[in-house]
Amino acid sequence: MSHLTPEQWQRYRTGRLQAGELAQIDAHLAQCPECRAKLLSDAQRHQAVKRLQVQLFSRCPSNCLSHDQIADYLHGRLGRDERQRVEGHLQTCPLCAQDVRALKEWQQTLPPHLPVPPPSRPITWKQRLANLLTNRWLIAWEGVALIALIFFVSLHLHQQALMTQWQQVNHQLTHLHGHFQKLQEQVQSLQQGQQQWSDIRKQLAQVQRQLQGLQKHLTTTQPTPLLTLRDTAGWVTVTWDGQLRLPFSLPPEWQNRLRRMLTEGQLERPKPIRLAWAEMGEAVTMRGKGGVSEKVKLLSPVMTAVRSPRPTFRWMAVDGAAGYKLLLADRSATHILWESPLTQETTFRLPSDAPALKRGEIYTWQVEARRQNDALLSPPARFWVLDDASAAQVARMERRFAHSALTLLTLYASFGLKDEAMAQWQRLQRLNPHHPALQWLPRTFTPANGSN
Repeated sequence: MSHLTPEQWQRYRTGRLQAGELAQIDAHLAQCPECRAKLLSDAQRHQAVKRLQVQLFSRCPSNCLSHDQIADYLHGRLGRDERQRVEGHLQTCPLCAQDVRALKEWQQTLPPHLPVPPPSRPITWKQRLANLLTNRWLIAWEGVALIALIFFVSLHLHQQALMTQWQQVNHQLTHLHGHFQKLQEQVQSLQQGQQQWSDIRKQLAQVQRQLQGLQKHLTTTQPTPLLTLRDTAGWVTVTWDGQLRLPFSLPPEWQNRLRRMLTEGQLERPKPIRLAWAEMGEAVTMRGKGGVSEKVKLLSPVMTAVRSPRPTFRWMAVDGAAGYKLLLADRSATHILWESPLTQETTFRLPSDAPALKRGEIYTWQVEARRQNDALLSPPARFWVLDDASAAQVARMERRFAHSALTLLTLYASFGLKDEAMAQWQRLQRLNPHHPALQWLPRTFTPANGSN
């Protein structure tokens, strides 16, 4: 800020500054030697220091006049009673009298153009309280007191939190102590029953030895055979406890299939095979030029699966027939896919100019026998072309177990290859004439029987 104005000098000397403005002027006086020289002369500063020493080291009355009372007295702003009390005090107090004389001398040094402040009202107790509350030293002490209060309140809250934590820890310790006592009781109970546990372990060891002896006896004892069958690879035996004894190694899956086929007459077929066989068992009707007759009998493929997409068809000859025509339709028998030229043979392989059959599909076929005066139609028959995965698995098993007719029979029957399964059944029939297990096996080759 710049140098103090006359108005600021007047308000500073008469003590009518607010706390903030007073702090700014004090700071300016501390830094500005020119303004500080105007404040007091050397003699006045010497007199003020001497007066301060007298105040500090002498016993002065405790009811000395304040700066505001002296200023009001000099400017005539006191009432009659208050003025008389001040004058009486000045006669008895040399310190206050010296302040009055110093203030009068200082007023005489003021420039003549400065206005004299108007008389003000006597200072009330509220104003004195406001001046006291705005004193910078009092504010500093109030801040220190507030900080101390906050510190002690925080300390008190921290002590309360520590007390709460201590109570919780004490409760947990009590709970753990009770749990520890229970564990001690359980340990004592276990120690008391240690002898009983020892007896039980001895009994268990004895039972284990008995089981080992029984297992050894069962291992050395030959099970009673349920059936015995001669295969092209050797003798096959099924015992009463369900064990299958083969002269060669066979995967467990196919062992189970072979055992169930021999003992239960059931075959476990893959899901695509089961679905195809269930559909092939449904009756269908094909439209032809002649009437359906049982005289035209289809031989193969009938209610079976085939591996080649160009299968060979066979049927029985009809008396008086001049030729035959083969009709090939879709799975529902409503759409004719191909018709063969008229032939006199009863065996016909699907030629290369005919549409190739799709793997995994079901087809229907029929033969028309042409006679001189009429034509006869065979009942329709259905077959299924193996999908690629099934055909590949059949080929792998054939190469591995070509020496076992019984294994090939199980393989072909599982995948619905009825004609090939019947060929292996005939091989086994020649090795085991009139064997009871072989008599009912052909019933498992058709969709109406044994399809799981």
